Amino acid sequence: MCRVGEAQENAALVELLGSISDRKIRRKVLKLLQFGEEAVRSLGELDSALYLREDGEEQLQIVADAVLSHVRRLLEYLGMVAVPEDRGDDGAQPGEVKFADGDSLDGTASSRARLAAGFGSGRGKSDGDKWRALVGEMDSLQFALGSEIKEFDRRFSEALKHDRKEQAVTDIYDATTSLMDGVFAVMTTIYECFLGYAEPERMIPGHRDTLGKALAVRRALALLRREVREMNQTIQDRTSSAVVFETSYKLLVESLARFIHSDTFAYLRSDDRKEFDQFLEQLSQGSPIRNRRTCEGFDKYLDSLSVVSQRGVLIKHDTDLRAKIAKELDQGLAYAKLLPEIVCDVIHESFVKGERLFGLNDRLDALIERWFSFGEEERYDLDLAVSMGQRLRDLVQPPQAPPPADGDFL
Repeated sequence: MCRVGEAQENAALVELLGSISDRKIRRKVLKLLQFGEEAVRSLGELDSALYLREDGEEQLQIVADAVLSHVRRLLEYLGMVAVPEDRGDDGAQPGEVKFADGDSLDGTASSRARLAAGFGSGRGKSDGDKWRALVGEMDSLQFALGSEIKEFDRRFSEALKHDRKEQAVTDIYDATTSLMDGVFAVMTTIYECFLGYAEPERMIPGHRDTLGKALAVRRALALLRREVREMNQTIQDRTSSAVVFETSYKLLVESLARFIHSDTFAYLRSDDRKEFDQFLEQLSQGSPIRNRRTCEGFDKYLDSLSVVSQRGVLIKHDTDLRAKIAKELDQGLAYAKLLPEIVCDVIHESFVKGERLFGLNDRLDALIERWFSFGEEERYDLDLAVSMGQRLRDLVQPPQAPPPADGDFL
């Protein structure tokens, strides 16, 4: 829980609270964020609770009740604040979004988009105006979160009733993902209403939403895959000397152990974590020569994990970001001779955005790493920057569809 005395540890929270002059509104905003942070932290602990306890599946109901109690508390407070002081005859606040039956957390994305477009930085608006704008969104957020919990309760109860523990675990994981994103949607909406923008990765240090976790996992796996591939090539090379062979083997095991002890490892599903644990157990025992085939298997296993980029949350993110980078580079590169410094800035900003694509493919990763190895003087070398920008644009552009064959017009 982020108490007032601990607020200094969270720069984003300090910035938000500092923008609110009305003490009463500031207290209510802080309370919302406190409940949101408690809910995020408890949801984040759920996966490790099931993973670390050997009898985790036998404690499903206890764990689920303990974790979701924080989300239910946030929901209760949302219900308290989602009551505008002045409602119309129909009970609706002007501009308030009324969800129809069947709406879910997916609706919060368009809601937040309206906020960002409609309020911008919030200049010229009083704290009261911003609070009323936030209240106008609370019904939607409360309904969406409440619907997710009700649906989880129904599925989870049914699974336990019929002793389907594996299904119950799946239901918990699915609910955790949806609810985590829902709570982040609440907090993001608060930031957007009062600051005009939100940076989810700064709102709760150490915690990420589903997209943030997926990006972190993809990047970490790409770096690990590269390390393991290089060392495994030496291990599989029968001409390697004994010293080189054993050193490569030791470094491979250390890389695997380091990844397992990283924060990112916790973002993997339990079945993936168990695979990594099994590889570490096998490679930590026996002789390197006997485990040569296991090294090869681990290398291929890491290659198979590149499918993380095919998950829905990353497909949309990658598609939108690639289109944005390509468009900005097309526009910027056209003015390279007229506005060289500005174009260099545009190219650098495109590479900053491109970092969020790290792990998508090796060629793109290599280009991004090369750019960030340059010093400031090299980044402002127009010829070099334009060359790198063109390569980045070519790599992020979607493949062109082939022209239709003769007679193929439909």
